[in-house]
Amino acid sequence: MSLLKALASNDDTIKQETDSVGSGGVVDSNAYLSTITMAYVTIAKSEAMGIVIHAKTDAGRDVRQTIYVTSGKDKGKKNFYVDKTGEKHFLPGFNMVNSICLLTVGKPLDEFDTPEKLVSVYSPEAKAEVPTKVPVLVDLIGQKIYLGLIKQIVDKTTKDSNGVYQPNGETREENELDKVFRAEDKLTTAEIRAGSTEATFFETWTKKWVGQPARNKAKGGSGVAGAPKVGGAPGSTPKPTTSLFGAKAA
Repeated sequence: MSLLKALASNDDTIKQETDSVGSGGVVDSNAYLSTITMAYVTIAKSEAMGIVIHAKTDAGRDVRQTIYVTSGKDKGKKNFYVDKTGEKHFLPGFNMVNSICLLTVGKPLDEFDTPEKLVSVYSPEAKAEVPTKVPVLVDLIGQKIYLGLIKQIVDKTTKDSNGVYQPNGETREENELDKVFRAEDKLTTAEIRAGSTEATFFETWTKKWVGQPARNKAKGGSGVAGAPKVGGAPGSTPKPTTSLFGAKAA
């Protein structure tokens, strides 16, 4: 049985994602046509489930992102949260990975099989990548998608006496995956659900981010106020219909 079966996205009591630009080896902020080269499940110490995505842009740059699709044990290991008004929303990370699945293979995350495969995974103990058996989303491998990457500045961290990582006063640059678009037409999941055939949000997103300096998210820095969460802000959309995306032939 797949580890992802519990992460169904067809619950119409939970709000679907909408399109939002928010405000505010690393590539400049842009949407890059990319090929997924690996996708596997990881479990954090908190027991939150993440999906590790490896991709290569058409220009040959490697992209690696770990996107958490559930909360940790303390919050029930759920793929959604409840806001102050009692309304349920999918986690931004879940929306992101579910969109990747829908825009490539044409089926939601919970329908993916996850056979165990040997994958090179970084080991903190070995301080190197070592062959490790992990559940792999094999259907994603080789799929094309536009990755909307934002270049940002974050704190470097060091373990304190309690074993907790704290900012050490230095910074580094990284890319954060902010939005994804279908390879053949640049549409988002929200646009597809709305019946749109024009990729208007692709233009909106790139106009917002391309050519901008790195977003500063370091503590004490001048980070952009109201910067978007992964996958965009939730909002009101029609009930999801998987058949809108269409399963792609292997």
